[in-house]
Amino acid sequence: MRRHFDQSIAEGKQAQQLDPLSPDILANLGFTQIMMQHYDESIAQFRKVLDLKSNVPVVQAFTAVAFAMKGMHHQALAEYDQISDQDKAVSPETQLIADTLGWIYAVSGRRADALKIAVEFRQLSTHAYVDFYQLATIYAGLGEKDEAFRLLEKGYREHSGAMTYLAVDPFWYGLRSDPRYADLLRRMGLGQLR
Repeated sequence: MRRHFDQSIAEGKQAQQLDPLSPDILANLGFTQIMMQHYDESIAQFRKVLDLKSNVPVVQAFTAVAFAMKGMHHQALAEYDQISDQDKAVSPETQLIADTLGWIYAVSGRRADALKIAVEFRQLSTHAYVDFYQLATIYAGLGEKDEAFRLLEKGYREHSGAMTYLAVDPFWYGLRSDPRYADLLRRMGLGQLR
């Protein structure tokens, strides 16, 4: 898997040389750096994006993720404070950003805030599509493995497009030693990627 990330970084840097002002290219490099656990590099890439285009909520959200992965929860929450309330509210259109905020609350020790977002997503699921893979990240952040795996199984059964990131997403670091994680990867045909 490392080889694929290295190749992705090399291609991203080549694309960046061809178009150094492309926010999409810079953001993709930042996302790849997060998957590689190169948090300082991802933050630097995301800062470049935000210098070019100041209001990109998903980039602000993943800048916050990188800070949280470094244990810098105060900075992670400060990044989220820059996202408008509308962009981080629980809604069908903002699921990734709201779920990520829930995860950051969870890993920051703000359990009640994390659970409030999870409850809002459960309410949303009664009348709109909710990606249960994303919702599972909140429970992973809270250390509630059984609920996280229950939601991942639901995401698997519903063919969540985000499930393809299961082997590399940083949200699952605390679950990777659990046999259910390996089993889910195997069933998805991703077991060989680890």
